[in-house]
Amino acid sequence: MSMVVASRYARALADVLGSAEGYRSALKELGDFAALWQESRDLREVLLTPAVPAEQKRALLDALLERLGTSVTTSNFLRILLANYRIALLEQILEAFKKVVDERLGIVEVDVFYAQELSRGEQEEMRAKFAELTGSRVEVKFRQEAELLGGVQARIGSTVYDGSVRGYLERLREQLRAP
Repeated sequence: MSMVVASRYARALADVLGSAEGYRSALKELGDFAALWQESRDLREVLLTPAVPAEQKRALLDALLERLGTSVTTSNFLRILLANYRIALLEQILEAFKKVVDERLGIVEVDVFYAQELSRGEQEEMRAKFAELTGSRVEVKFRQEAELLGGVQARIGSTVYDGSVRGYLERLREQLRAP
């Protein structure tokens, strides 16, 4: 349920912004505020507790947003989250907003898991191959995975491309089992 609500808020913010520059700016500003939110347990407690009056919460939020130099649109969005008791969903909203922005800008997110460190050249080659495969701009996140024996796995959405040694051995096992 919370991801449904988060997605609605994320789409609404994207509709208000409407441009690539606005998306990038809001992503950065929301990310900055989310980092502060994550870092400060006291901030979370004050903004979430019903014991603190709404006016005091808003004054605190306004002071933080001014200090961060947050734009009017992003500030108003965070004020709406606070007023509608949705500030606790900040991280889910940020995640949903990133997905909406990627979709609207035609960016495909690719997660690449590797066993051995990849050189810059190998990373760039993979970026180019995935851009060609998807026909879109790609944002590739590389992560070393201790469970992989060797090779690489990539995930685009729900599709997994398995070039790992483990994957190869599993496919070989299935071929040997087939009559």
